[in-house]
Amino acid sequence: MAYQFAQRIMTLEASPLRENAKKNMESAAAISFAYGFPPTEAFPMATLKEISQKLYNEADPESFLQYGASEGYPRLRTLIKERLRQLSNIDNEEEVLVVSGSTQAMDLAVKVFCNEGDVVLCEEQTFSGAVNAIKGYGAIPVPVPMDLAAESMDLDALETILKTDARVKMLYLIPTFQNPLGTSMPLEKRKAIYALACQYDVMIFEDDPYGELLYEGTPIPKMKTLDTEGRIIYAGSFSKILAPSSRIGFMMAAGPAMEKLILAKQSADSHTNFYWQVVLAEYMDHHDFEGHVAQLTLLYQEKYARMLQALQALPTDKLTFIKPTGGYFITCFLSTEVDAERFYDYLDEAKVAVIPGNIMSVAGKGYEHSFRLNFTKPTLAQIDQGIALLGDALEYAMPQAYEGVI
Repeated sequence: MAYQFAQRIMTLEASPLRENAKKNMESAAAISFAYGFPPTEAFPMATLKEISQKLYNEADPESFLQYGASEGYPRLRTLIKERLRQLSNIDNEEEVLVVSGSTQAMDLAVKVFCNEGDVVLCEEQTFSGAVNAIKGYGAIPVPVPMDLAAESMDLDALETILKTDARVKMLYLIPTFQNPLGTSMPLEKRKAIYALACQYDVMIFEDDPYGELLYEGTPIPKMKTLDTEGRIIYAGSFSKILAPSSRIGFMMAAGPAMEKLILAKQSADSHTNFYWQVVLAEYMDHHDFEGHVAQLTLLYQEKYARMLQALQALPTDKLTFIKPTGGYFITCFLSTEVDAERFYDYLDEAKVAVIPGNIMSVAGKGYEHSFRLNFTKPTLAQIDQGIALLGDALEYAMPQAYEGVI
C-alpha cells in the first residue's frame, strides 16, 4: 500500500539523541558522554519498593490502578504547587497540570498556541525534542543567536526578529542549566526578555528540567517569578530527580491557557501514568524526598567536579568549554585548527560517545566544532578514561598529525 502521510509528519526526523543513545547501548565497552540519563545508583530503590508494597498491601486498588483526572492526581498537584512556592518562590493562583514529561508539556503548548506557519523562537542550540514538537504542528522553529559571554540570547537579535516578524507566537527557553550549553541566564537578561515578550505580545515557554541540580553559587530566580500577565508557561520534570520511566512532568499556566491545555491533554492520552503519580505523592508526603534530591545533587556534584578537572588538563589552544553551575551537561568547543571530522572518527574508533553540536542545533548545521558531554551517567573511572581519550582525539585531529598522509 502507498501510504499518504499527513504533511505535518513529513518534516519530522528520528530523534538524533535517541538514535545516538541506541547506537551506544549496543556496546558494553563504550564510554558514553552522550546520554542525558541518571545512573542506576540515583534511583531511590528502597523507598520506591516500600511505597509500592504499602500501596498493594494496604491501599484500595481503585486509588492507584483506576483511571484518573486529566489534570493529574489532586494531592500531587497540591504538593507540586507547595514545592514550587518553597523552593522557587513561584507563588500564584495558577494551576498545575501533570503531564508525561516536560516534552509533552511543550507539545501541548505548541498544539494550543501555534497555527501552521507560526514561528517559535529558540536558543540556537537547544533540546531537539522541543524542535520536533514545534515542527509537528506545522510551526517553524527559528534560532536566535546566543551571546555566550552573557549566557543569554542576544537581546538585540531577539528584538530585531520580534520587531520584523509578525509570525512569532512564542519563545522556547531553557534559562537554567541550558541543554546543551549548560549556561544559566542572569536575572537581568531574564527580565529583559520578559519585557520584550510583553512589548511584542508573545508567549514564553520556560523549560526547567534541570533547575534543582545546583552545584555552585546561588539559584537564579525562575522567569515565572517575573510573570505578572500570565504570559509564561512554566514546565518542570521529575525525570531527572526521581526516575525517567515515571514520565512525570508538570506545567503551570494561567487559567484561560490552562483550560485549553487540559483539553489538549485529554485528546492526547487522557492522563499521565496514574500509578507513578500516586507513588510520587506518597514519597513527598511520607518520606524524605528533599533528602533524596540533596543526595542526588552530591552524587552529581562529585562527577561534575571530576569532569571539570579532567577537561582543565586538556590544552586550551585546542579545546575550551563552558563551565556550568549545575545540571547535566558541559559543552566543549574545538579550535578551528582541529579537524572535526577526524576528531569524531577517532572517538568512534575509541568507543567514546559525545553529542556533536549539529545534533542539537535548530538549523542542523554550523556547529561542527562544538559537542556536548554528560557527566551524570558515566562512572568516575569512565570520566577519567573518556576525557583522556578526548585528549588523544585532539592530537589525532591536529594538522601536524596528518599532513602528508595520503
